[in-house]
Amino acid sequence: TSTRDKSDHIRSENNSKTFSSETKTKKMMFKAPLPAPAGPFQVGFVDIMTPGPASTSSLLRIHYPSPAYTKVTKQPVWAGENGQEGMLRFMKTMIWNWPSWANTSEFQLLDLCKKIFTPATFFSTFNIGWTLVAKRLTIPIVRSAAIEPHSGSGWPVVVFSHGIGCSRFTMSQLCYQLASMGVVVVSVEHREGSGFCTQFRDGEKMEEIPHLRVPVDEHEYEVRNRQVNHRSDEVLRAIDILDKINAGETLSNVIADHDCMDLSMLQSSMDLTSHLYLMGHSFGGATVLLASSLDTRVKAVLALDPWMFPLAKQEFIIDKPTQVVNTVQFVNKNNLRVIEEASKVNTDIKFEVYQNGVHLSVTDIPCVFTQTSLRKGLGFMNKVMPETVMVETNKIVWDWLKNLIV
Repeated sequence: TSTRDKSDHIRSENNSKTFSSETKTKKMMFKAPLPAPAGPFQVGFVDIMTPGPASTSSLLRIHYPSPAYTKVTKQPVWAGENGQEGMLRFMKTMIWNWPSWANTSEFQLLDLCKKIFTPATFFSTFNIGWTLVAKRLTIPIVRSAAIEPHSGSGWPVVVFSHGIGCSRFTMSQLCYQLASMGVVVVSVEHREGSGFCTQFRDGEKMEEIPHLRVPVDEHEYEVRNRQVNHRSDEVLRAIDILDKINAGETLSNVIADHDCMDLSMLQSSMDLTSHLYLMGHSFGGATVLLASSLDTRVKAVLALDPWMFPLAKQEFIIDKPTQVVNTVQFVNKNNLRVIEEASKVNTDIKFEVYQNGVHLSVTDIPCVFTQTSLRKGLGFMNKVMPETVMVETNKIVWDWLKNLIV
């Protein structure tokens, strides 16, 4: 065994001890539910992981409208046991390796962190700080709840793609609030290394996919372009899975607690013929713009703060009705140029600049930290509280969708 292998083994043991202790601490942390669904319905959910390597399988969460009388009892934990470690490792990677075409001005503590911490001391310090001041969020949705009966051809469907350092639950509010209005919202968990940490099951073994550090060098675009194409494939596979569920086909689900996930009740519940839409944030914005160009089943797209660097040199055509919403500080001429070039023949594309909030205000992450100074320092808010931004963003999303489904 090499010295490096021994060092990695020791580091792994130390991390295991640290997070074993952390898990005990988490159990004592104050649980804080995210805001209740605001629409006329409660929200049910199921998680699906199909078997096989990440290049051919899928991991996703389906949110769907449930009857208003559904009781929200045991709420799922927002980040799970590995969320804290994964997010901190992602933050560490970003601070010392910021991606091209991504704004840094809203992250007030960025330069200070690089001056006073090393990557190792950043992780250990913020790990302690997270445990002391962060909230342990829960999500007000119900696993395998009954689905609200629908009229017509089924509920409209939105497939959502998250950004770098996120997962299928990191933007839960955006997903379940839309579901509470009478929409099936499918959050894809991307497994090409852009998320903070994820898994796949190949055979009997569950394999971990950590966040991939992508150096900002001459190979950055090549790696990011591979990632965005992988992500686009995952979105298209998610649509195929929905087709199978809607048709009543049996699906192999290998996620933990899969026996508690009833997929049969979703049969014939979704209108995938006339009302299938895509929505994405940041890297997810680029992902859904690319995916929409490859699938005629998609009817329209909403891209929130799309990060287009991964598609800068790839030819593709934005040919569906598209709405692009940017926060003020994320407006970037390079991102806009890629979209404008790809949509030259598209007369149904709209651009909007949202004046409140910053790039991360629409994620759930600000709810983990309620201290205003910390929120500003970590780039979670500007002058407007993230809770307000979330409500306003949910309205933007619903206004976009209801105009398409009337």
